[in-house]
Amino acid sequence: MTRYMEDKLISCKSLSEFVTMFMGLSMRDKLSVFTEEIPVSKGKNFYRIRKINGNKDPYDPVEWEPVPEELSNKGRFNEKGKSVLYIASDPFALEREVRLHEGEEYYLAKYVCNNSFTVGSFLGVNSQVNTLVHKITMAVHGCEDMTESENKLIDEYYEEAKYKGLVDLSVDMLASWYIYKMLPELYDITNKLAKLIFEKNKYGIRYSSVFVPIELSGAPQIVTLDETETGNFVLTRKGYENISLISVEKKVCDKPMELDIMIKTFAETAEKRRYGIIL
Repeated sequence: MTRYMEDKLISCKSLSEFVTMFMGLSMRDKLSVFTEEIPVSKGKNFYRIRKINGNKDPYDPVEWEPVPEELSNKGRFNEKGKSVLYIASDPFALEREVRLHEGEEYYLAKYVCNNSFTVGSFLGVNSQVNTLVHKITMAVHGCEDMTESENKLIDEYYEEAKYKGLVDLSVDMLASWYIYKMLPELYDITNKLAKLIFEKNKYGIRYSSVFVPIELSGAPQIVTLDETETGNFVLTRKGYENISLISVEKKVCDKPMELDIMIKTFAETAEKRRYGIIL
């Protein structure tokens, strides 16, 4: 993508205008902002959890495979009828992602990678456009993903944040928790972005959990909590052929992760930066 086009995109007056313009670019230009593919090593473990459903046998391996096409609903990175499997390299945030409550029982499945392979990703370097697109892929779907107290904190913060330009928005650590207010049809957009990556990689996509919004992409160096191989993954049936289920364990949700302190900390940091107290 040319510098001229990147500047034009970042100067859009709204996030919806940015998305419309980005989606209207050529396939080559759109793919150019995603520069990183992620290797998945043999022996790597993955996890998936699901709530208890009395009509299904949780120890049947078939229940942990990609959902059949006829049963597949629209997800963050799959349209209705597309068979994929959402897993994570660490179970840390999974209880929160499926909205478990304290004391609720669930099943934790563990997989192992049998054959090394490579997946696509939304990560890129040296691109403000990538920084913003990556932030969109990390966004929560709506207020139902947050607790009442978290929503209250985000709503208060959003009253000023909604006036930010796209450059400031792209580096706002809290943006992934209020972007849905700017993009009501968020999953339609993330599905289109996922299709771009699936054009490059037939196995799947590595992405960031919406509840661990620490990643920064698009800068000269990608910043993650751990190595880029650590994160969430959505695998196609072709990608699933490289891993296998090794165990299923019944567990009880102790206490789902809470975001209140993180939200307050990010908000305070943003406030200090606004007034030049910190750089």
